[in-house]
Amino acid sequence: MQISTLIGKPVLSPGGRAYGYVTGVRLTQGCKKISCLVCADGEEEEFYLPVRAIKAANDAVIAGKARLDEPSGTPSPIGKPVFSHTGESLGTVSDILLEGEEARLVISNGGETAAPAELCSIAETVILYPDSAKKNAAAKQSERPARRAKSSPKEPATQEISLPAENATPAEAPPSEQAMDRTDLLGRHVRRSVFDAKGGLIAATGEEITPAVLQSARRAGKLLELAANTLTTHER
Repeated sequence: MQISTLIGKPVLSPGGRAYGYVTGVRLTQGCKKISCLVCADGEEEEFYLPVRAIKAANDAVIAGKARLDEPSGTPSPIGKPVFSHTGESLGTVSDILLEGEEARLVISNGGETAAPAELCSIAETVILYPDSAKKNAAAKQSERPARRAKSSPKEPATQEISLPAENATPAEAPPSEQAMDRTDLLGRHVRRSVFDAKGGLIAATGEEITPAVLQSARRAGKLLELAANTLTTHER
C-alpha cells in the first residue's frame, strides 16, 4: 500500500453514511504500520480513526464508529528532507510503501528511489544509513550526554594576554573531534550562537543545523560546542 493513496479518500460507515475524508496518516515507530488516520468531517472538524475501526480501504475508507480522543503514533515523514549519514542531501520523502511487515520510504530527487525504513532515522529530517551497524553506532553516539568544558581559573590581572595575528591560521581540530560524524545534529536548532577561534559566526541562535553548518563547525573544531548548544537553554 502507498500511504499517499489514503489522503483525500472519503470515510464512510458500512451502511454508506459519510463521516468525512482522510487528511493525514500517523504511523507506528519504524513506519511499518498505520497507527491512525487523521480525518475531517463535513464541517472541517478533525477526528482520529484508529486502525481497529477500519473495515476496508479501497475507493473509500469504510470504518466503524470507534474514535480516538487524541492521535496515536507519529506523523508520517512525507515531505521531510533526506540526508545520507555523511550529510549529503538525497532529496525528499515523497511516499511510504507498506508491504507486510516491511516499510520503504520513497525518496524523490529528480527521480525516485526506495530505501528500507529500518535504515532511516526519522526526526525533523530523515537520515539514511548504509547498514544497521552504522545506524546503531550513530544512535549510541547521540545518546551520550555532551560534556561541559571545565572553566579554567582566572589569571592574575597583571598577566599579559597575547592576541593571535590577524592572518594567523586557526588551529586544527583535535583528531578525535574531526573524526566525529554528528549527522544526528542535522535539523536541530542552535540555542546559543557558536563562533570560531577568530570570532567568525558558525551558527546563530535559532539557526537550523545543516550539512554546511556541520562542515564549518568540524573545520573550526567546534563540533562539541555546537552539540552542547542544541541542549543548553538560551538566556534572553
